[in-house]
Amino acid sequence: MTKINNNILYGDQNFSIPWHYNYGAFFLEKIKCHGNSIALIHGVTGEQITFRELLQQVVNTASSLVDLGVEVGDVVALCSENRIEFIVTALAVCCVGGVVTFYNYTYTSSEMKHAIGITKPKFMFLSKNVFDTHYEEMKKANIQQFIVYGHKLDTRQFFCFEDLKNKYKDVSTYTPHHFLGEDQTCMVLYSSGTTGPSKGAKISHLNFIVSGQQPLCIVSEFTILMVAPWSSTMGIACLLQYMINGRKTVFLPRYEERLYLETIEKYQVGFILVAPPIVSILIKSELANNYNLSSLKIVFSGGAPLSIKNIMELKSRYPHIKYSLQGYGMTETTGATTQDYETSPREGSVGRTAAGNIIKVVDPDTGKLLGCREAGEVCVKGAVLFQGYIGILPNTLFDDEGFYKTGDIAYYDEDGYFYIVDRIKELIKYNAWQVSPSELEALLLQHAHIKDVGVVGAPDPKAGELPTAFVVKQPNSIITETEIVDYVKSKVASWKHLRGGVIFVNEIPKNPSGKILRRKLKQL
Repeated sequence: MTKINNNILYGDQNFSIPWHYNYGAFFLEKIKCHGNSIALIHGVTGEQITFRELLQQVVNTASSLVDLGVEVGDVVALCSENRIEFIVTALAVCCVGGVVTFYNYTYTSSEMKHAIGITKPKFMFLSKNVFDTHYEEMKKANIQQFIVYGHKLDTRQFFCFEDLKNKYKDVSTYTPHHFLGEDQTCMVLYSSGTTGPSKGAKISHLNFIVSGQQPLCIVSEFTILMVAPWSSTMGIACLLQYMINGRKTVFLPRYEERLYLETIEKYQVGFILVAPPIVSILIKSELANNYNLSSLKIVFSGGAPLSIKNIMELKSRYPHIKYSLQGYGMTETTGATTQDYETSPREGSVGRTAAGNIIKVVDPDTGKLLGCREAGEVCVKGAVLFQGYIGILPNTLFDDEGFYKTGDIAYYDEDGYFYIVDRIKELIKYNAWQVSPSELEALLLQHAHIKDVGVVGAPDPKAGELPTAFVVKQPNSIITETEIVDYVKSKVASWKHLRGGVIFVNEIPKNPSGKILRRKLKQL
């Protein structure tokens, strides 16, 4: 329950902090009670692992990492599609006191070089696909050892992960590294990069220990389906929380519409974690008519705001969906900042202050503290707040009271539920007016001929910026620019019109969590 005191909103701040301050140890302690229950299922291959088996593999791998030469504070990088070995490795690195970081397997060469330059890993775990694509670039970096998932390479230069996880170690006698009450960096995760190159955010063991004690948004014992890459904060933070709570999670390595629908039907999925673009696809999907999706009861959306209109359309299309919940989170708060819950939903909002967070809303220009229903910049601090970015001084990130300045515009209602307006840097400045890209995107996605859309401001010497829409048409649509411009004119105030026009594209660039990469659109 959120407490509001003098316009400061407090999530629950009562947590149990283990003396060892090691998230890996904390995680293993939590999952021991789940025994032979299924933890993970690979939705494509059907491979699965129980919590007991997971515990054993993590301990085996952690012991092997020490033998491999991984020391406390060493950076260990993972670059792979979602797979069981991925999460085993990440937890093992935490256990031995290393710092784990993730590179998205879809990175371009320049993006991979940028990420490696930030964290400078000593050890690299990667899938065969990543090895084939990026090894020539990776070997230029000062990486001491490569370990490959699921494939033995014909050279002594590389280790096979199977050899590490199968080196038996007695779970009852294994002791993870103890930090003895000192909070150290656990992971380096990357900011979304929606407004520029991604930054390496340092997340501590304490951050993850507190995040792991946040209550789940669902109380029903549903099978969960995730497709978010575990290299993203949304993916890894949610997965770890589900597992701590003993939930069975089906995962996919990537999103494909037919495969996604087949997986819901096959595993009787009751809860899905998605980004708004997948919600839009579900609303308009013709393939969905071929599958029995009646098991699906709750949709949880994150990464960008989902309009109440889309929520209504989703529930109209799929009457068996009980709730469409949302959360508002970021790398810098180890995942959830606010969250909606099955037990107290308020559809259209992004929920109330999540445990471990303290939030205030301020005037972005003056810093003045704002009250109920006054939109301003969200500022946050608390036990889940990150340690800062690698190589970036903190003086511009935090205010005088230690609150992180998010750059997001939102307001809260009388009960402490938050509503996102937009990002400060993404608001389009047309003359003296501010235009919200997400508002126009939500409107355009309601059009039957529009499959996807991104809105940005085109530079204009007189007006400042002109709202411009990048549109992906539905297959076989012949909709024109004029029709889209007129459609928007009929729905919104004059300063929100698409004066920059419409540009048709094949796809809208997004980051792994589903946020639109507006900087790439602006480059067009």
